[in-house]
Amino acid sequence: MKRLAAVLLCFSLLLCVTACEEKAPSNANKSFQYHLDAEPKTLDPQIANDTSGTILIQALFEGLTRLDADGNPTPGVAESWTPNDTFTEFTFTLRQDAVWNDKEKTPVTADDFVYAFRRALDPATGSTTSDPLLCIQNARAVRNGELPLEQLGITAAGTHKLVVTLAYPYEDFPKLTASAVCMPCHEPFFESTKGRYGLEKSTLLGNGPFAIDGIYGWEHGSYINLRRFSGYSGDIKPLPSDIKFSIGSKKADVSDPIAALKNGTVDAIAMPAERVEEAKEMGCTITRFEDTTWGLCFNTQNALMRNLNIRKAFTQSFDRARVLSHLPAGTTAAENIITPDTKLLGKNYREQAGGPFYLQQDAQAVQYLAAGIQELGLETLPKVTILCPDDPEVRLMVNEMLTEWNAQFDYYFNMESLSKRELASRVASGNYQLAICSITPDAEGPLAVLNLFKSSSQNNPAGLRSTGYDEHLSAAEHQSGVKAAATCAAMERYLNEQCIFYPLYYESHYFASAPGVTGIVFHPYGGGVDFISAGKG
Repeated sequence: MKRLAAVLLCFSLLLCVTACEEKAPSNANKSFQYHLDAEPKTLDPQIANDTSGTILIQALFEGLTRLDADGNPTPGVAESWTPNDTFTEFTFTLRQDAVWNDKEKTPVTADDFVYAFRRALDPATGSTTSDPLLCIQNARAVRNGELPLEQLGITAAGTHKLVVTLAYPYEDFPKLTASAVCMPCHEPFFESTKGRYGLEKSTLLGNGPFAIDGIYGWEHGSYINLRRFSGYSGDIKPLPSDIKFSIGSKKADVSDPIAALKNGTVDAIAMPAERVEEAKEMGCTITRFEDTTWGLCFNTQNALMRNLNIRKAFTQSFDRARVLSHLPAGTTAAENIITPDTKLLGKNYREQAGGPFYLQQDAQAVQYLAAGIQELGLETLPKVTILCPDDPEVRLMVNEMLTEWNAQFDYYFNMESLSKRELASRVASGNYQLAICSITPDAEGPLAVLNLFKSSSQNNPAGLRSTGYDEHLSAAEHQSGVKAAATCAAMERYLNEQCIFYPLYYESHYFASAPGVTGIVFHPYGGGVDFISAGKG
């Protein structure tokens, strides 16, 4: 009887194992390849601000929430959350089985999030990505060093309960907690790294669905290999067995993205607009984000372009329809600085703000030029050069402008076309007069765009210095949806009326997943790539 019972038990266990195997998705346990253009500067979530770092942090860490394919928050370390009636306070209940990927499988607690949020806003940290956290009560004063870290509106109300108090109603706050800067940080481990947190495998401690694969999993400048973390306890179980990230052109040739997908160098890649149809024809899945606005930008710190009448003369003297007849591939005409699908607190911003706000062309624009020259005490215009990307359609676009300017102002103007990288560098350094350049926010919402032009912004393309503009945007951060939309609209109108940035066209960014590859989620605004549900047919 004992022998029979043992046989039956083994048979039952075999059936269970077989059933489990049958339930496992056929596209699971596959290896994935992805290419990073550059080595991540750091894998410290509170300070990482580059694309490579953000992508890896998405895999190595998990915040209170994760974003699904539609950008909606789903349970992460927090299995649930509850807002108060006014959406000024959120209580997050953390999973009791969430752990760090150290040898001891140390539990992830509410204190780890309190410490991370305080670190992000600590003036000593110098985080350049902490702006989204300014919605938390006292966050601005804490970051400015006016209040101690302990007065930040975040509290551990027990080992697995976190309470966040906000400075104003923010219904979409849980979505924000999926961003890199909101990832937890284990204080004892952080202190043990002695200032090298996130720079090596040995000084990194994550809690996400993947971990660096062994002691040789990270070779700087060459690759970072990740494997599935067996201790991960989230609702969505990671499908891939491992992800291999190549770094730089020396490690992998992705100069031809179509070829890189075909030969298996990568399983997904950013795709130039002009090759999207080719990628579709070979069976790739395409993801598209319209997240960038290109326009005529003036350097307000330039001796000539600081004058409003000079800027108005250049802005209002060309034929907009003729200029926009030369749209580059994959772009659409832009009527506003902020893209059409931008949301503010969960609602479409454009529907609330109205528009368009761009200045109409004016047959008397030459009078603005004369007035500006007189105001600056000049006898004639100095040499004027417009920078633009080295794209044939954009060069035609600028030629249309030059033709009008030359005819109306009886003066010869210059065009200098540059690679996008060179153009961005010139604009960032302020080494230009006027340029066709782009603005891409690093987060959703009109404030993310408008804040680029604040006096304190390191990415201010126009070098704008306006106390009034800054104060209005600071006020908008504390306003309700309707008031915030009105304030943002007023400041968007200001950028147009002051001829700081004149919108021309919207650019979309495309990503392609190889045929048979499913579940890779690309997030807009530098939000990274999520491989947790990636599968292969």
